[in-house]
Parts: sequence; structure tokens; C-alpha cells
Amino acid sequence: MNKQIITVFILFSIVRINAQEKDSINTQQLQEVVINAERKALDKSSEFSSKLALKNIENPQVVNTVNHLVIEQQGITNFPDILRNIPGIGRNWASVSPYYTSRGFTVRNYVRNGMVSYAASDMDPVNIEQVDVVKGPTGTLFGSSTVSFGGMINRITKQPFSERKISVGYQFGSYDLSRFTTDINLPLNKEKTALFRLNLSHTNDGSFQDIGFLKSTFIAPSIFYKVSNRLSISLDAEIYEREGTSQSQFSPVGPKQSGNSQIWASTPEQLNIDYKKAFSNNSIVLKDPARNFYGKINYQFSNQWKMETNIANGYTSNTGNYLTFGVKPGDTIIQRKVSNYSTSKINTIQIQQNFIGDFKIGNVKNRLITGIDYYRIVNNSESNALSGRGGRPIFDELSIAGNNVHYNDINPYLIEEMLSAYSSTSTKSVQNTVGVYISDVINPIERLSIMLSVRFDRFFNDGSTNITTGVNSGSYNQNSFSPKLGIVYGIIKNQLSIFANYNNGFQNIAPVTQPDETISVFKPQYANQTEFGFKTDLLKNKLTATLSYYDIRVKNTLRADADNPTFTVQEGDQYSKGIELDLVSSPLKGLFLKAGWAYNNSKYTNATQSVNGLRPVNSGAKNTINWYASYTVGDSNLKGLGIGFGGNFNGKNYLINNTINGQFYTNEYTLINANIFYDQPSYRFSLNAENLGNKKYYYGGYGTFTPGILRRITASIIIKIK
Repeated sequence: MNKQIITVFILFSIVRINAQEKDSINTQQLQEVVINAERKALDKSSEFSSKLALKNIENPQVVNTVNHLVIEQQGITNFPDILRNIPGIGRNWASVSPYYTSRGFTVRNYVRNGMVSYAASDMDPVNIEQVDVVKGPTGTLFGSSTVSFGGMINRITKQPFSERKISVGYQFGSYDLSRFTTDINLPLNKEKTALFRLNLSHTNDGSFQDIGFLKSTFIAPSIFYKVSNRLSISLDAEIYEREGTSQSQFSPVGPKQSGNSQIWASTPEQLNIDYKKAFSNNSIVLKDPARNFYGKINYQFSNQWKMETNIANGYTSNTGNYLTFGVKPGDTIIQRKVSNYSTSKINTIQIQQNFIGDFKIGNVKNRLITGIDYYRIVNNSESNALSGRGGRPIFDELSIAGNNVHYNDINPYLIEEMLSAYSSTSTKSVQNTVGVYISDVINPIERLSIMLSVRFDRFFNDGSTNITTGVNSGSYNQNSFSPKLGIVYGIIKNQLSIFANYNNGFQNIAPVTQPDETISVFKPQYANQTEFGFKTDLLKNKLTATLSYYDIRVKNTLRADADNPTFTVQEGDQYSKGIELDLVSSPLKGLFLKAGWAYNNSKYTNATQSVNGLRPVNSGAKNTINWYASYTVGDSNLKGLGIGFGGNFNGKNYLINNTINGQFYTNEYTLINANIFYDQPSYRFSLNAENLGNKKYYYGGYGTFTPGILRRITASIIIKIK
């Protein structure tokens, strides 16, 4: 660690001497760059979410954004930490591919530049220009395969530009973090019609617990070629090699208390689990690589019409062992439950053809998109896990209190020997979706815009085929129809608008094989959202804000049976209401503010008595707050010096909530982060502190909870080469 510090400061001193002669930048404008970049990011986000050239202030749907400059200031090295800057987004199930919550529903990170990018884990943030979260159902334009009733997470990637720019970075810190990053952007010809960009990272990371590690390499090349004034082609790739231990996931299990119907604990703290014990070792490893390739063709027919063709092809897999933990009462026992993924491969392809117009009919302006979307996902899996038949097998049991002689007596060979008693299952499932859609934004009078959209999907599920027996089960076809209406009126043109929308989302539900081997066929789920609010872009872009109220109603709710938690049932409805505020401001030169607040009230209705009127599990916290402020020194000898301070509040989150088993939830918590940086034309140096108060906290979903990271201090240096 000391050698790393000395090396970094030597590099820092050398570059500082070189930069003294080149320092002509007006650092007084740095935070103006941040705020303007945030506003432009919102407009870019609006264009991705509507697939039309709409400014954020004229878009009838709420879009929250985190720009790469905020990501850089906060020294973020993983995707979940980006989302802490989005109002109402909470961490949920800490699975291989993490879940999040938005507006009372789970959502996953499966969309890249508006196209499907299915991966077994969150991608490395080195290639992220910004992250958008489109709030509420988005089925009309994006279908149902990878989006949630609560919204859509869309990561916007870095693209080539016309100037030569190279940067190399190194970051190190607590828990043996060591991370190298590179961003190389080059024009390939004098005319600058051919552009190339490469982002890559290599990370070695440890854990605040007694064991745990992550090793990853991420490579993301991108090429842009302007064939003519009408035609351009883009080619991108993301290659991710990742392996590591799984995060700790605990769940309370065992008998109920004598004489009442309540479970024996209400919060993780009552279980008295050693916060720094992982109850595993570094031989229990899961590999989950991903290789995704993208192509885009733009052709301009005329000043009014253009064609856009998108192609995405992806591959991801899981190989290795995965642990979860059950906590029993009495002497308080930890059950180590195991899964082995000998083969789990997922291949996806999406082809999307759009025609986009900007024209007038009479005096009425139209901005229209119509298109067809084809999506195919093939899942080949082989697993010894007993999922669908009551959970994972128990490897052994450990006592929370006292010394455990057999604490480290777990390894891949013993797991393989144990699971050999269970017959492995090898299956192949294929799903195809074809969707057609049209969306038109018209301006019948000045300041008034109306969005009219509709989508029709045909869903083909070829079912699941047992490779050994050749038996196919669960095949079905479904149709879905999704409309959307949005209205925006500019109270003050380009500065203050009022908006309202009606959005529809849907999810096709595949037949479920229950633990007793019966097959349950379910109807599609539908969600209808009504929403209204205000958007601002005031004081020459110094105050950008969105305030909204939403009401989401879901029919044909799917959930775990309270009487038999391993069974899936579909009955009752769910509503989710709430208020959200998102604020970005730069009231003074050098000062940047970003804050958000979200309130969500979710309940089951028309459901069985054990859950009716109660908040659904996996719906996240009722109240969340996020804030971040930074200040950069302007005209002085210290120009370029900046300091940042931020944090998050997350309320109580239910993991079990019914009248049969009672309630189990994670407590509310507040986390504080801080950073200091020195930004110059030739280099950037920063120190970041995450969870500054060293707070112990838990997050979770699907009945499991995970301890959050303790205080982490990191340092980084970036060398910029033009």
C-alpha cells in the first residue's frame, strides 16, 4: 500500500511540473461544464426514452440522469454506486445479477443505448457516459422483455468523437482495491470521418469481510464511420471477464415462536450475525463473463425522414459455485446452502428497425417514430441446484457464536461430491418476441405538445426442453397491447412546463413448474400509470428540476404464496402511488448541487387476507433521499481544487410481510460520502471516502439480506494526453 502511495505521488509531482506551463484552462468554468453537461445529458436521456428528438422539458415522461462527470467526481468503481444518485432507486437482491427497486417494483440493468444488453452481472462503469432511469411502465416503446413496471435502467456508453484524447488512470484503496483504466479516442483519417474509441479496465478488489474478492477485465472498443453526408455506421463491443465470490445473502428460517404466529426475528440486527464474517472462503468462486456486440446504421432520406437500424447480439454465462445462508433460531445456526452451475449460457439477439420523421401536416408539427422490434433469447442451463423444488441443498451448519472448527471446510470438491447425490438437470428454453409500435408527438398550438403511442407484441415461448429426455413443457403464445398518452404545456417557454401521462406496461408470464411438479399457467400482467408534474430549466440552465406524482395499478399480480412460500400464485392487484423530486442546480460559479427525494406507497388489493392491504415485499423503501454537493475553486492559485459531500437515506424495507409469518425488514439507514479532487488539463488527482461514518447497514430483497460495505477510502490519479 505504501509503495502504491509513493508511486502515485511521484507521478503526480512530475505531471504537475509539466502542467504548470500548460495550465491555460479557466477552471472557474469547470462546474458550469458540469451543470451544462447534466442538462444536456437530460436532453439526450429524453431522446433515448422517447426515441425522438425531444428536450427533457417537453418530454411527458420522467427521466432521471447521472452524468459521467458526477461518476468521476465520486470515484465510482461499480454500477450500484451510480444509482445512489437517482431518486427512489434502492438496492434489492444481491444476486449474481443484482436487482434494484423503482416505484415499488424490481428493475434490472439490462438495457444499453435503448437496446437489450443481457448480462449475468452489472457491467463495469468505465464505458459509461451516463445512466438514465426512465420512470414508470415503458412497455409501449421498449416492450416487456427487459423492463419493469417501475421503470427502465438505460446505460449510455461513451462514443468516439473527432478530437484525439487519451487518458490513463490508476485507483487504489481500502480492501486491496487496485484498478487500472484507459480511455483512448482517435480519429483514424484526416477528414475525421472514421473515429475510434477504446475504454478498458482491470480490477482487483477485496472485501470488508474476512474473505471475498473480485477480479475483472473489461474491454469496450467502438468505431464510427461516416460513409457520406447521409449514411453513418457504428460498431461497438463489450467484452467482460469476471470472477469472484458471491456476496453474503442471509435469510431467517426455522420454527416459529411458541404460542404465536410471528417469525422469531424482525430485523437482521436481532440475529447477531458477525458483520465481518462471510462464512465461506475464496475457493467458492463464480465466473460470469459477458460478450456483447452492437451495430447501428443511420441513413438520412431527406430533411424530414431518416432510417435507423439497430442490431445487438449478446452472450453471458455462469460457471461455478454459489452460496446463500439460512439463519435458524435456538443456538442460532448458519446453514450454508449451495448451488453449482456447471453450465449456464444465455444468448440473445435483437433487431430493431425504425423510421423517424420530423414534418408538418398543415401547420401542425409532427415528430414521429414507427418501427418493428424482434428479440430472441436462448437459455441453455445445467444445474445441480434444487430451485423450484424447495430451494438449495444444505452443505452444513455453523454456530454463529463461538469458534467453528469446520468454518473453512468447504471447497469445490466437497460441494461436487455432495451434489453428486442429486441428478443434474440440463434444459434449453427459447423465447421470441415480435413487436410493432408507432409514436407521434404533435404540436397543435405553440407550447402544447401531445404524444400518442401504441405497441402490439406477439410473444412466442417455445417452452423448456429437457436435453436428456427430450421432453418439452411450458410452451405458449401471448399477445399484448400497450398504449401511451402524454401531454406537455409550456407555462414559460423552455423554462417551466406542466406535464401528464398515461403509460401502460405488460409482462408475459411463462408457465411455472411448482414444487409438487404441477404446472401453473398464468395470465400476462398489466400495469397502468397516470402521472402529472412540473419540469423546470430556469435561470439560464442553473436550476433543472422535475416534480411528479404517479399512480400505478397492476392487475394479475404474481407473488410467492404466503402459506407455501415455495409456490407461486397469481391473484389480487397492486397499486403503487408516490411523489418524486429530482433537482440539479448551479446557483453560484463553482457550486454544483444534485438532490432527490422519493416517497412510495405500495399495497396489495383484492388479494388473500394474509397480504391484503400490506406493502408487497421487494417494493423497496417507502422513503429515500439522495444528495450531492461539490465546489470547485475558480480564480486563485488553487483553481481546479474541489471538494464534494453527499449521502443517502433509505427507509425500512420489508423482506417478509404477511399475517401468517409476520414481518421481517431491514432498518432505515443514512450513509455519508465525501471527496476532494484537483483537476488540471494534464492530470487529475482525487481522494474519495465511501460510508464515511463506518455505518453497519443491510439491504435486500426476495427474503434475503446482505451487509453493506463499511468505510472505504480510495485514491486515484488520471494522466491526460492530448
